[in-house]
Amino acid sequence: MNQATYDQDLYTWSLQQSQLLRERKFDQVDWEHIIEEIEDMSKSEKRALQSFLETLLMHLLKWQYQPAYQGNSWKFTVIEQRERILEHLQDNPGLKSKLPELIIRAYGYAVKGAVRETGLPISHFPENCPWTYETFMDETFWPESGITP
Repeated sequence: MNQATYDQDLYTWSLQQSQLLRERKFDQVDWEHIIEEIEDMSKSEKRALQSFLETLLMHLLKWQYQPAYQGNSWKFTVIEQRERILEHLQDNPGLKSKLPELIIRAYGYAVKGAVRETGLPISHFPENCPWTYETFMDETFWPESGITP
């Protein structure tokens, strides 16, 4: 078998490494890169959860601060992101302990996205996430209008 290198062909390298592990040829395994890939996988799962949180929070902010634009697109995005978050946490229960820090990070990006998409000033939005995880994940929760009369 012609050995692929990690830097030249990650796909083929991965298949070859898994075969070496199956065959228990541990002395031929590229351990350094295998460890690196496993670490990267955990970071990727964490980033995916943060992205789902960010999208959900941004749409809830838009729902609250631009009620005139509420529609099925925003509604279905909120519903879908809630489902994705729940499914992702079922597949990766170890990420539950990371929720507080991920919500803080995701909310910061959600505000920036809401500013960009609504044209409202950043000062219009709460500095910190106004909802708990339990609140914004509740399928019956839809924020009230944040417009002051």
